[in-house]
Amino acid sequence: MREVEGLVTNDERRFFLEEIQQVNWKMRKQINDIEMVYGYDSKERKEAFQLMLQTNKINLQKIELYLRKYGHPSAAVHGDLAAKTPYIVIHHSGNLASKERNFEHLYRAYKQGDLGPSNFSVFLGKYYTSKFDKQYNLP
Repeated sequence: MREVEGLVTNDERRFFLEEIQQVNWKMRKQINDIEMVYGYDSKERKEAFQLMLQTNKINLQKIELYLRKYGHPSAAVHGDLAAKTPYIVIHHSGNLASKERNFEHLYRAYKQGDLGPSNFSVFLGKYYTSKFDKQYNLP
């Protein structure tokens, strides 16, 4: 909580968000690398996957605190990578409740142009699948 509270400048906020994104990418790359060496069903991959799930929970807490305190980051002020970070973290949470809690933030970001239509469409698709346990297909 102090970490989020201490973000005074826009640059500090941008670095905070970009760091979350880098950790996210690093964890996923590490799992892919482990898979290549040890296999999908390996003990090493399962351990790395559990660590990634734990990291996802921590990142979700950070993002939710950030969104409550500062609102959704602006692409114009914080950069595209920082502006996409809340979407990526919420998307990776795999949790319907987190998608529902943060829907307004992502919808507003989409409407303001800080989250692209393709990203918001993916979010809506995952949300629908999580909520109704079926895939939505456009007519």
